[in-house]
Amino acid sequence: MSRSLIGTRIRERRRTRKVTQTALAAQVGISASYLNLIEHNRRGIAGKTLLSLAKALDLNPRDLTEGADLGLVNRVREASARNRTIPTELERLEEFIGRFPGFARLIERLFDQQQAQDQNLQALSDKVSNDPFFAEAIHLMLSNITTIRSTADILKNTTNIPEQIASKFLSNLLEESERLSQTASDILDHFEPSNPKLEHINEENTPETYLEKNKFFLEELENAEITPEQLAASIGLNNEDEQDLAIKAFEKYQTMAEALPISQFLKEAAKLRYNPLKLAEQFQTDLPTTLERLAHMPDEDHLPKFGILECDGSGSVLYRKQLPTLSLPKYSSACPLWPLYRSMSQPMQPICALFDMPTGERFLSYSIATFAEHGSFNMPGRLKATMLFTQDYQKILGKNTIASLPHLSVGLQCSVCPRNKCEARRSTYILG
Repeated sequence: MSRSLIGTRIRERRRTRKVTQTALAAQVGISASYLNLIEHNRRGIAGKTLLSLAKALDLNPRDLTEGADLGLVNRVREASARNRTIPTELERLEEFIGRFPGFARLIERLFDQQQAQDQNLQALSDKVSNDPFFAEAIHLMLSNITTIRSTADILKNTTNIPEQIASKFLSNLLEESERLSQTASDILDHFEPSNPKLEHINEENTPETYLEKNKFFLEELENAEITPEQLAASIGLNNEDEQDLAIKAFEKYQTMAEALPISQFLKEAAKLRYNPLKLAEQFQTDLPTTLERLAHMPDEDHLPKFGILECDGSGSVLYRKQLPTLSLPKYSSACPLWPLYRSMSQPMQPICALFDMPTGERFLSYSIATFAEHGSFNMPGRLKATMLFTQDYQKILGKNTIASLPHLSVGLQCSVCPRNKCEARRSTYILG
């Protein structure tokens, strides 16, 4: 599978502007046949040619390069594979995404929502099967119904009931009906969905999407121009629970920004070649906070691009920042071979490793698991693992260091990983 949609975007932009291949090629100073190969993703493009084409098409060069989002390709491909009843033209998938990126993101969004709902249904099923409250509530309801039925039968079929006894029966009937109503209400309250993403699927208004829109760098919090409470109130959330989650997320960002002021951090990071251990020592802060700071730097061309993934001890995703070439899981765990999960077996031990994806991308990763809450007698501690990763490792490490690091062959998730002989596989490959 080609990993670039740049050519497709060039072709669509040229057609929108009603420019012929010959005219555009002449304007840029290349042959029409070479432009044709570029537009069909058969030739790579960079440097002067990319800049010239972007200028001729009145585009920012980054609008072309950032469009090559392998993560989006994988998500739409996975959505197709999980809905086998509708045949899809996967051989034209990249062309579709290049021509209609908005529709592709819509498919991705709907697929994420479907996964969230499936998870909620599974959790509800588990709750119904194993929840002691539910079992007791059903028993109470059956008891109430039996009493109501017996009382009503007596009142209907027995004649000459003394008025005082009849009044007592009616009183019992009312009390049992009220108990039945209250039990039914308690059951509904107990099973009310607690996940705000499922109650109000409005992903345009969440801390994560706000960060994505601002490319994970919030100048208003960096410069203390606004409080986390004010920022959370400004993004239009649905309820108090979402408001509280947003405040906590922005407070965490503010704490990081205060501990590692961005202007000073960028200077030291360049000197220390973005080494998180040395930076943590320089600023006398912990390693997870340093990893977060590296993932939340300004989106500038000369800076390396970092993604980050945080999870708890169950592997559930707590926070993520994706890179265009690595689509991270949102509602489930990723490949069990990722250094992120390995770090949980070695709490407080930093791990540095390179990992290779089946599609050819290589990432440098820094991982560490720390105790979000320390244990006590007979109670284990609560772990949180953090993994920072980047494709720009050649800007950071020397060749000898790169050669000396562990190289791991990993996947994304078992269901979309073609490494069929992997001993860590937990589910079958659904894409072929």
